[in-house]
Amino acid sequence: MVSSRALPSEPLKRLKAWRLAEAILRPAPRLPPDEWARLNRVYPETSGLPGPRDPSITPYVIPVVRAVHAGHHKRVVMVCGAQMGKTDGLLDIIGARLDQRPAPILYVGPIRDFLTDQFEPRLMSLLDEAETLAAKVVRGRRMKKTLKVVAGVPVRLAHAGSSAGLKSSPAALALVDEYDEMLANVKGQGDPLGLVEARGETYADFVTAITSTPSRGLIETELDRKSGLTFWKLGDPEAVESAIWKLWQSGTRHHFCWPCLHCEKYFVPRFEQMRWPENATPAEASKASQLQCPHCSGLHHDDDKTEMNARGLYVAPGQWIEDGEVRGHPPANAVISFWTSGLASPFVTWGTRVERCVRALASGDPDQLQTALNAGFGECYTPASGRDALDWQEIFQRRAPYQMKEVPDGVLRLGMAVDVQKLSLYYTIRGFGSRGRSWLIDRGQLFGPTDDDEVWNALADLMLTPIAGLQIERVFIDSGFRPNKLDGGDEHKVYEFTRRYPWLVSPTKGRATMSPPYRVSKIEVTPKGKQAAYSINLVWLSTDFFKSLLVSRIRTPLDQPGSFIVPDDIDEDYARQLVSEVRVVDSATGKPQWVQRSRQNHYLDCEALAMAIGYSLNVQRIPEGILREQSETALADAQDNETKSKSETVAALAVAAAPDLRARFAGLSSRLNR
Repeated sequence: MVSSRALPSEPLKRLKAWRLAEAILRPAPRLPPDEWARLNRVYPETSGLPGPRDPSITPYVIPVVRAVHAGHHKRVVMVCGAQMGKTDGLLDIIGARLDQRPAPILYVGPIRDFLTDQFEPRLMSLLDEAETLAAKVVRGRRMKKTLKVVAGVPVRLAHAGSSAGLKSSPAALALVDEYDEMLANVKGQGDPLGLVEARGETYADFVTAITSTPSRGLIETELDRKSGLTFWKLGDPEAVESAIWKLWQSGTRHHFCWPCLHCEKYFVPRFEQMRWPENATPAEASKASQLQCPHCSGLHHDDDKTEMNARGLYVAPGQWIEDGEVRGHPPANAVISFWTSGLASPFVTWGTRVERCVRALASGDPDQLQTALNAGFGECYTPASGRDALDWQEIFQRRAPYQMKEVPDGVLRLGMAVDVQKLSLYYTIRGFGSRGRSWLIDRGQLFGPTDDDEVWNALADLMLTPIAGLQIERVFIDSGFRPNKLDGGDEHKVYEFTRRYPWLVSPTKGRATMSPPYRVSKIEVTPKGKQAAYSINLVWLSTDFFKSLLVSRIRTPLDQPGSFIVPDDIDEDYARQLVSEVRVVDSATGKPQWVQRSRQNHYLDCEALAMAIGYSLNVQRIPEGILREQSETALADAQDNETKSKSETVAALAVAAAPDLRARFAGLSSRLNR
């Protein structure tokens, strides 16, 4: 065999061209990216895991890369934490595509330095370590940092700050990495994703894969009754800042689920399931971190992660797990999307994730906390996340042995609070007793358009009906509607209703802070379409004061004055709404604000109004130990004493007046006799 070094330059060029052609034309077996990587990628000794690549270390990446390779969906979206192995998954996709079905590929990173310093060296390692690709690479002058020619097709590297790079030559496959870090608008040219996807219009099988850790968003969870799994709930687009999360929830919304090693039921792992000792230091929390099953409360250690990952399954709403397999199908969607908790990473322990979060909490720096939740757990962050917030299960610890609509003996006075929506009225009825203790007597929702009279008539019937012989003494109705609140009610209907029952009902408006926290002012109201105005008493309330008072009452032990009590049959929806907001103090201004963790906060608003009712009734001054039966007896005795006292007074007056009456009668008789 003739050595290529001994040949003249022209024959050498021809030999290299023939070898390149041979490598390109040699048919490669059709394999999914993970299997291709297992056979072709070998990590060098200098890497963290030297030797042949093993994709099963990150099993949650395999379904994602296979979905991209299959091309059945126009978009494939993956949301996850940091250090999850997703970049290696993208490299597997690139390698398999170049080796088996060569076509132009576009990779887009957030910034140029990320491309040149991080991704390009890893791409070159892929091209060098995979023998089937090494011979297909065109080297020399045509190879650039942001352009590689492999198997006769270009692999371009672009960043979100370059509109020219995003609008370059067509591509059959586009990979968009760390989408949430990209500019919302690239130099006035539009969304980076839109520019990227325009490059694939000439390819019928064009696919875009988008990956990222999330950023900010008000995201809740919801229990799927059929599967028994708690999925991420669809967030209001206006409340979700994270671009990748919006893309994810526009797709199939697959969640990576783990089996509990105690009860064998599957669950979606999240930060909220992590447990560590209360008041632990970051180091102590790291050592003691455990994951709790939401079904049986069984605890798992980081050593269990390998087995749980190996048995992990992706499940979307509309699917369920039966006999260790996923059943059912999600609704048809052109976007297939995957979410994986950062807890699944084999490269970072649970303890490390928790330690970073505890340290961020201790620092009070919201940026540190956001990084800990976004990168560490792959979850969206809100300014209230992880703070000293109430948990909805704490509401269940406030239960006492009575049922809804029953009135415990300690209740002496009743108040009603109403939150007005466009199509319904939420209400709570709370009973107050000695030293400000309070009991939830009823809560509910009256349905009907609140610009009509029917729902208001239903409210009147409810508030005027005695409960266990007690009459509701005070009704507060929130009239502080915001113009941009689409589901808000009409304050004029509140004022009209107040005018009908001025001795009982008061409209309220809240201010973030004010002193004193409770103030009544008379306002003039002009009805819609009418000239004549009328006066009503408007109650102004400090939102911060009464919501803070509510939280304080909830945290007061049940046997202490001011405790907040709910019945045995209270439901989870009420409990979750009560913890839907968290108080956050702005470090710059020192001003408090209440940040939503859930958009369903109606019962929270009602109970904050109920605290204001108790405040206005001065219930904290009711002496200790008085029960309703005793108070009724005492009232009856007082009335009897008052009646007896009046009778005795009349009798005494009669006796005192008797001599005078007799004298007058005698005088009258003598005159008649004459």
